[in-house]
Amino acid sequence: MLRCVVTMAFFVTLTVVTSVEAKSDAQDFWSRFRQAVLSGDSDRVAAMTKLPLWVRGPDDSDPVMYYGRQDFARVLKRLLNQEVSFLKDGKVISRTMLEVIKEKRNLSSKDLQVPDSLSVELFYFQKVVGIWVFTRGYLEDGSD
Repeated sequence: MLRCVVTMAFFVTLTVVTSVEAKSDAQDFWSRFRQAVLSGDSDRVAAMTKLPLWVRGPDDSDPVMYYGRQDFARVLKRLLNQEVSFLKDGKVISRTMLEVIKEKRNLSSKDLQVPDSLSVELFYFQKVVGIWVFTRGYLEDGSD
């Protein structure tokens, strides 16, 4: 019985430590990604992106488009200038993705619901082979 309790306590502790490490790792990536976006350095953002970047509209039926390095700066500009609406303090607020990124200094548990994946509004990120990368973006106007 005691061995069972000790084993369970070990796994609970391991889960908490792993969660804290994952959040710290994700926060470090987010800070670097955010700084690259805010400085307007699309090459640096591209270096933190799994290319070709997966982009589609908001509906499941919207076609997926892939953007390589050659088209990356153009699609990044569109993604950043896109407006998103969300509820804040009971009010509907609209911001561009660039404004969202500027305001979001720290990730929350809502952003990082699983250790290897995070999302910030219309941007999705994954940890691939131990490295965080920008993997998906959504455009309201999915047309090119």
